[in-house]
Amino acid sequence: MKYYKITLSIVFTCLSVLFFTGCSKDDGPIKNRIGIEDVPVVTTNFETGAANVLAATIPLSTVSTFQGGFIMKLYFTGAVPPTKIEVAVRKNNIATITSTVNNNNVRVFKLDVTSLPATFKVTAAELATLFGTNVVTNDAYDFGPNIYVGTKKYDAFPSVGLGSGQGVTGMNTIGFGEFVRYYFK
Repeated sequence: MKYYKITLSIVFTCLSVLFFTGCSKDDGPIKNRIGIEDVPVVTTNFETGAANVLAATIPLSTVSTFQGGFIMKLYFTGAVPPTKIEVAVRKNNIATITSTVNNNNVRVFKLDVTSLPATFKVTAAELATLFGTNVVTNDAYDFGPNIYVGTKKYDAFPSVGLGSGQGVTGMNTIGFGEFVRYYFK
């Protein structure tokens, strides 16, 4: 009987220790230690024209005088802005039914933009310098923001997966632009 009481006492003590040390303030659907951070939504739209237009077709005959303009700004007014953004440009990523998206041809167009809204101008000569080849027929250039929150970077066009706008489905109907495209035809 004495052996039974000692065994029961030890088991009860162990269960009590496990029960009380297994609980914490961190218990919940999203643990505090995961470190979720707010990433501001930056919209990219053409400088002129409708906000929902994704691409501008540029005749190749006007490539020497081409000057495109686009604006990057916070989508939600009053939101906490990112630490900084970089303007990234991706060349020739037009996916068709038989091809896959390829983000391996990405360059940085502008570095360390710290205030939004910001307006940018681009010429065909700048694109040729950036990519090392002249603009030719069927070239497409997409401009989007690499967003920095603290020291963490959210790529506009990562090598794998979707870019910084992947969590904002449905915003296209209300003026959101993940990127703008200049297509030379």
